[in-house]
Amino acid sequence: MPRISVKLAGDGTHTIMRDHATIACGMCLDEAENFVAFLRVSARVRRTHCLPEALRRGGVT
Repeated sequence: MPRISVKLAGDGTHTIMRDHATIACGMCLDEAENFVAFLRVSARVRRTHCLPEALRRGGVT
């Protein structure tokens, strides 16, 4: 799973990074933390929805 983090930008706002790519910038800390939580939960939901199909095919991807 890619690493998602919040970094302080030079102008006092916060940037959201996935591995080394910028996803969003210009947010206050609360907005950035909420967005990161949303990204992590949505990734977990996608993996959970893919699991039954992977098991039917005979392997987990």
